[in-house]
Amino acid sequence: MDLSWHQALAYALTGRRVEELGRQAKPDVPALVLALGDIATPAELLQSAYAVPADLMEGIGAAQFAAALFTVRSTVAAQPGVRPAPVVSSRALTADERRLLGEVPPHHGV
Repeated sequence: MDLSWHQALAYALTGRRVEELGRQAKPDVPALVLALGDIATPAELLQSAYAVPADLMEGIGAAQFAAALFTVRSTVAAQPGVRPAPVVSSRALTADERRLLGEVPPHHGV
């Protein structure tokens, strides 16, 4: 049975429908990553997370989809020259966050 694997994965990563990706019995990660290269930058693919419409997910199990999405992101991240963007926040740390940063596990011998 052919499902909207590539369309659903592309939507999760880009937030856009890409109907020309067609339908597949199972995801072909190398082919999808190649196609996604024409749609978005690697940084966009690694940082984005969009809720996939129900019609694209029809027949695709949540765990199978999560595994395929992880594989696609891992494949994109493994490409030469691709570096994930650092998580940066301009807000000040809370008291609990400062306390956690100061804690050292006992096995570190401090």
